Amino acid sequence: MSFPPLAPVLDLSANPFAAARRPSRAPLATLFAAALLATTAGCAGGLDEPERFTGASSCAPGTTASSILQAQCFACHSTETKATGANLDLQAAGLPGRLYTTNAACNSQPMADSANPSQSFFLKKLTASPGCGARMPQGGALNAADTACLTEWLVAGKPNP
Repeated sequence: MSFPPLAPVLDLSANPFAAARRPSRAPLATLFAAALLATTAGCAGGLDEPERFTGASSCAPGTTASSILQAQCFACHSTETKATGANLDLQAAGLPGRLYTTNAACNSQPMADSANPSQSFFLKKLTASPGCGARMPQGGALNAADTACLTEWLVAGKPNP
């Protein structure tokens, strides 16, 4: 015995026009996905890395002026040890602004020059010929990246007139 062919089952949940619309939506969806990817691909920095959002920094990745000062200077120039470091406290709040009002022990010049911060005595102390006193840090020299990082930090901290 043979049965007649079954009629196609009507799927009431299916949208008969969806297949016709999908081809026209595909380019739009692809464009949206590409735009989303393009706007988020370069956003790898966190709020604790503002240089990732404001532009390139002279500091090596993972390095800040604070970390350089802490590692290279605080042994002699911290709040606790400032008496052994020519009475210069690089740890207390207000740096780099305080450098613009602090005079060097060896020549009474301001540590930072507001007219030309990149030529400040603080930065000259990092060179082989600082003009007076010994090169800092004692017993060694900063690498070029750390010196550039501190220069950028001091210039950015220039007080407003």
